[in-house]
Amino acid sequence: MPLLLIKMINKSRGKILGVLALFLVMVWYSIYREDSFYFPVQENKTTCPLGEVEKKAAQLIGNYTRDHPLFLQLKDYFWVKTPSLYELPYGTKGSEDVLLRLLSITHYSLPESIQSLKCRRCVVVGNGHRLRNSSMGETIDTYDVVIRLNNAPVHGYEQDVGSKTTMRLFYPESAHFNPRTENNADTLLVLVPFKPMDFQWMEAILNDKKRVRKGFWKQPPLIWDANPERVRILNPYYMEVTAAKLLNLPMKQPRKVKQKPTTGLLAITLALHFCDLVHIAGFGYPDSANKKQTIHYYEQITLKSMAASEHNVSHEAVAIKRMLELGLVRNLTYF
Repeated sequence: MPLLLIKMINKSRGKILGVLALFLVMVWYSIYREDSFYFPVQENKTTCPLGEVEKKAAQLIGNYTRDHPLFLQLKDYFWVKTPSLYELPYGTKGSEDVLLRLLSITHYSLPESIQSLKCRRCVVVGNGHRLRNSSMGETIDTYDVVIRLNNAPVHGYEQDVGSKTTMRLFYPESAHFNPRTENNADTLLVLVPFKPMDFQWMEAILNDKKRVRKGFWKQPPLIWDANPERVRILNPYYMEVTAAKLLNLPMKQPRKVKQKPTTGLLAITLALHFCDLVHIAGFGYPDSANKKQTIHYYEQITLKSMAASEHNVSHEAVAIKRMLELGLVRNLTYF
C-alpha cells in the first residue's frame, strides 16, 4: 500500500509542480500590479474617463466650472466680462494698464494639437526629491499634456523626469532657466502673476525695455530668450480657486500674515479645470523633522529654505491627500 502511494505521488509530481509554478506566477503578478500603482504604464488610449474629473472636482471645489479661459486675452477678459474684484494674485484690479500692453504682444490660444484631443491625459510634474532616481521619465513622456514648474531642469534629468514639456508655469523670480534649452520648441511659457511688478518685468523683457530691478524678493533674470508667441498669462481665477476653495484662504489678508498657494498646487488646480485625467509626480516634502533632506530633485536646498516663504506646505499636503482619497488625481510617486 505505501509503495502504491509513492508511485501515485511520483506520477503526480509534474502536475503538482505545474500548479505550484502557476500559483507563484499569480502571486508575482499580483505584487507587480500593487507596485504599478505608483509607476504605471500609460493606460489604453481607447479608454477615457470623460466627465469623471468634473464630477469628482465638484465634490471638492464649490461652484466648480470650466467656463473660465485658461489664459488672459484682451477681448474676452477686459472688454466683455465684469472687471476683476481682486488685486493680484487673485485678480487684476489696479494692474489693467500694464497688463493690456503685455497682452498686446503675447498670445492666449492653446495649440491645435491639444484643443483637438478627444481626451486630455495630463501629468503635473512637481520638483520634489522623490523624482530623483525614479526612472519615471519614459512614463511621464507618454501623457498628452506635461505641466512643469518654475526653473525645474529637464536637460540631464530625462531618465527621471522625461523630456516633454507642454506648459511651464513660472513667475519672474523662478524664471532662471533657459526657455529654449529646458523646454520643447512649442512649450507654452505660462506667467503666474503674483504682483504688478511681474507684468512690468515680462513687458520689459519681451519689448527689450529698461529692466525692472526693484519689487522682487529675488532678482529675476535681466535677459530671457523667450519667443513672445509662446508666452501666456495665466488667468488669476485659478489662483483664486486654489486659495479660496482648496486652502480656505481669505482673499484679503493682513500684510503680516500673507499666505499664497505654491505654483505646484496651482498647476494641479489648473489641470482639474482642463484635463480629462490628472496624474501627479514628484509632489510632497520631507518630514518637518528631517532637516537635511533636500526638497528638489535638482538642487541641494532643504526644508529650511521654505521657512521664510508665504506657503503653508502642510496645509497644501492635506489638500492633495484629499484629492487622492477622492480619486480626483492619481499619484505616480509616493506622497
